[in-house]
Amino acid sequence: MTGRGLSGRGIQTLLDNNEIELDHIHSEQYVYPTLADGIVCTSGAGDWGLTAGYTQIVPATTIRDIFDIHEILIEDANTKDKTYQLNLYATTNYTFIGSVRFNSGSTKGGIPSQVFMTPLIDADEPIFAKLAIEDGGSKTAKISVRYHTY
Repeated sequence: MTGRGLSGRGIQTLLDNNEIELDHIHSEQYVYPTLADGIVCTSGAGDWGLTAGYTQIVPATTIRDIFDIHEILIEDANTKDKTYQLNLYATTNYTFIGSVRFNSGSTKGGIPSQVFMTPLIDADEPIFAKLAIEDGGSKTAKISVRYHTY
């Protein structure tokens, strides 16, 4: 992940950049997975223990354009009234791109979506996750991501 994925798009001036940003803000948004259940992530052992391995959230070659993630959608968490932390990574080198915390409260209405902004991610790059929870012990959360392409 270079974080400069737009360099191949002929940006030469500030006006070019503004035009791309305006198009991006008002373009289609996508979710992954789409028309399917979210991806189940399992926390690591022990309090705030991150998963030992990486859970693949978006497979390589799935998003065919440069993209960035704008939101994490928490579809389910199996332990209520606890705080989780989700870390995301891009590329097969597992480059850290951000983290978010959420609480799986027992109140009606579920878990609010989490605003999340990443650097630009090159086309075809995979996304991975690691999960932790305040009381440890292999708890799960089902997630999906909302993203925009450039």
